[in-house]
Amino acid sequence: MKNKSKIDWYLMIPYIFLCLFGIVMVYSASAGIRLSFGQGEAKTLAEKQTFYFIIGLGIIFCVNKFFFKLILSHRFVIYLFGILMVALLYVKLLGKTINGAAGWISVGFFSLQPAEFCKFFFIIFFAFILRKRQTTIDMDGLGKSFKENWQPLAIPGVILFLIAVQPDMGGAIINFTIVFVMLLAATRSWKTLRACTIIIILLVPVFYFGIEFLAKHGQNIHNYQLQRIVAFYNPFLHAQTSGAQLINSFYAVSNGGLFGRGLGNSIQKMGYLPEANTDFILSIISEEFGLVGILFVLGLLYLMIVRMIKIGQRTNNLQYSSICYGTAAYLTIQTLFNAGGAIALVPLTGVTLPFISYGGSSMFTLSICFALVLKISSIEKQSRTQNNRRL
Repeated sequence: MKNKSKIDWYLMIPYIFLCLFGIVMVYSASAGIRLSFGQGEAKTLAEKQTFYFIIGLGIIFCVNKFFFKLILSHRFVIYLFGILMVALLYVKLLGKTINGAAGWISVGFFSLQPAEFCKFFFIIFFAFILRKRQTTIDMDGLGKSFKENWQPLAIPGVILFLIAVQPDMGGAIINFTIVFVMLLAATRSWKTLRACTIIIILLVPVFYFGIEFLAKHGQNIHNYQLQRIVAFYNPFLHAQTSGAQLINSFYAVSNGGLFGRGLGNSIQKMGYLPEANTDFILSIISEEFGLVGILFVLGLLYLMIVRMIKIGQRTNNLQYSSICYGTAAYLTIQTLFNAGGAIALVPLTGVTLPFISYGGSSMFTLSICFALVLKISSIEKQSRTQNNRRL
């Protein structure tokens, strides 16, 4: 009972609900996978997703009981960096190419995606660096600190480059965003925060004007990544090619209405919408459960993100707070990119919906980051209890 009281149920309950709902939706969304690819069975994919969930629970248990301090150690960070460098070079040279990117390593009956594990690496790496250099960040702000501490930043720079050249721009952007948020959260310089806000605001129109230029002058582009950008601008101009995914996603979302057509009754998953169990699973949720289903999923993710930020604010340990902010940024940006891609708010990047989409690499990475935050919540709760007893 004593150990159970340390569990943060505000995190654990949404996690379990999302994972179980994800298994159901993977089974439902995979019903038409044989029509799309001529192989695979919904039952098999759902069984694999259940296996990934069980492994995820095992990861949470092991991190909380045995490996928390080891994962945050300098030696573990160095070893993980070496492993990821080898893995990223391997997938670039010899990896399995899927949807235009060579980013997978086949391991038995499933494939691992090294770029997913890089998100976990960046979170623990920068949490370690920020703890070591806390005074510099606090006093100088992000800009000056960057000039004085550029050597540690070269390490993630190499990894980001290797992810981008797979090519996996979605993965590179999400990893960069995690780093950016963690560095921004560590500085207390209002000048730095104001400057970063202005830069982000200015980059938004540049981003959209760049997409418009590509869309108007890149009709004959054959690169898979650029085709997605062109389709994002106006998918109906490319209805038979790169725009087909988005158009069918629109149909799925509009078919759902407020309450949806019911579990298993999606039309678009029956061979019309590729990647229905991964990239576009939110579209299937919308078609089968309507706006209510979408709000349920996004609401649970929102509760988890807010809870992680609160835990980060409560702890006085910069390494712990950085992990909480980094994981919250991970969930936020991945959700925004997946949901935004389904309704053409952002270009398609091929990222999964956290805890819902089919995929072992995503589930394992999310689970280990979640496990760290859960352990930090337990430590923070225990610390507050001890302080209250002293008072």
